[in-house]
Amino acid sequence: MFVLKILKKIIVMFQSDISPNQIAWGFALGAILGLVPNLLVKCILFVVIMFFRVNLTAAFLAATLYAIAAFALDPLLDKIGYFVLADCSFLKTLWTALFNYPIVPFSHFNNTIVMGSLVLGILLIIPNGILAKKLLVYYRQNYRDKVSQWKIVKILNTVLATTTIAGKIK
Repeated sequence: MFVLKILKKIIVMFQSDISPNQIAWGFALGAILGLVPNLLVKCILFVVIMFFRVNLTAAFLAATLYAIAAFALDPLLDKIGYFVLADCSFLKTLWTALFNYPIVPFSHFNNTIVMGSLVLGILLIIPNGILAKKLLVYYRQNYRDKVSQWKIVKILNTVLATTTIAGKIK
């Protein structure tokens, strides 16, 4: 039943009239959440996601997809992190100063994979947001009516007839 509720939330997100900007930026911020392996950084990113008015379903969908992709991206993330932490000599004083603050070392920013995933996630915010918005608008213009006629969508509407914020799937 839990999986069906998640599936319904994803379909409602695509089918409803929720702002494409909210969904796109939720996806972009969720991508960082999925890439970063450190719990403290994830908590900080979650607070940032909650601060902005973005779609949480899109954020959690992106976090799930990027968490799966992060395993394959580990060698790349390691190289990016190494470059930022070791090869950029002008940043060494910044890293030293940050490491001397009380809570910052718990973020493990000095780990190459953590730093690489954070840098890659930040670099991908704008492209992820733009791409997600374009794909969502294209989907809504070309496929929304077709998907609403699928049997699975109709079954989800009847089986999970609970009230949601977005309402029934259109």
